[in-house]
Amino acid sequence: MTIVSCVRFFTCSSKKIQCLNVDEFERQMITIKGEQLIDVCTREEFEKYRLPGAKNIDYRSSVFRSEIGKLDKAKPVLVYCLSGVRSKLTALICKKAGFESIFELDPGLKGWSEAGKPVESLISGEWKVERVKS
Repeated sequence: MTIVSCVRFFTCSSKKIQCLNVDEFERQMITIKGEQLIDVCTREEFEKYRLPGAKNIDYRSSVFRSEIGKLDKAKPVLVYCLSGVRSKLTALICKKAGFESIFELDPGLKGWSEAGKPVESLISGEWKVERVKS
């Protein structure tokens, strides 16, 4: 079993954490209005592509845990990264910190864009929502 498989098993087998496919994650974003939609990519990744309305809390940042701690633990949190590894680790951190409801985008932003879902991207100095073509 690989490290990624182990992380996925321990993350997705939790009652507080739901690892969702693209369509399920999109439904949750709509249902809870994406109030705590967190992108844990690096700042550089976040500045290329992101989900509309997402807040960046860089998993590799020295202030990551303190920024996660500022979120409302009683409200659902939606978390994603580029491929799904950092978001799974973040979901485990959120669970340990006492968050009640955590939704993780299992295939990450890559899976989201491969499914033709909208992302924000910086085009000519402006953020625009577009569908990334594979």
